[in-house]
Amino acid sequence: MRKLFLLAPLALLLGAAAPASLPAGTYTNEEDRYFAGERGDPAQADWLGIEVQQDGQWRSVDVFGKPLGEWRNAAIPGLNIADGGKLTVTGSKGKPTELRRGDPFTCWISVKRHAAKPDGSPDWLFQRGMLLHDQGGRIAVGGGTSGAPGVIFRVRDVVWPATSTNKPSLVLYVHRPDEPDKAVSYVWADPKADLIGINLRWVQGSCSREGAKP
Repeated sequence: MRKLFLLAPLALLLGAAAPASLPAGTYTNEEDRYFAGERGDPAQADWLGIEVQQDGQWRSVDVFGKPLGEWRNAAIPGLNIADGGKLTVTGSKGKPTELRRGDPFTCWISVKRHAAKPDGSPDWLFQRGMLLHDQGGRIAVGGGTSGAPGVIFRVRDVVWPATSTNKPSLVLYVHRPDEPDKAVSYVWADPKADLIGINLRWVQGSCSREGAKP
């Protein structure tokens, strides 16, 4: 299975440029890709993400928001804005894949370290002010020389197909770095919720919607 971290720049995956621009923000095909997989669609596109600035410049980004190329002034290749505002680009399989704009969230995560404090009490690695978005955005803490296990948070604004009886949900997933496609656990809330959190004893944290009232 292809790992989500091994992504090619958007400009290499898409077709000819189209004279269209987008409001500032981060856009991905997370939902379109997920439900194509659920359907067993052989034309499922690779994961795509783009970040757009206020001045219209854009660049490709990975699932952690890390740039995959330089800022570009040219039109976004293969972009189409249909009636109703639906956005598509030509995906890696040569077919349109839908892009959705993510709402930004600020998160904190606390991970229990492998070793306790000198007095025997638990020691925690705490990180705050981390930014992601609800279209599959991810953040990571721990691992390496931190003394704590590596943990990844991912957030999705899940909108099920009209044929499904499931209701739209805001979902927070916890992943381990060695299994980025398999969630250790997850929680869900109303899609308009301003806060979503989780506590698994060894890791806890929450994500707050940017601009929400305290």
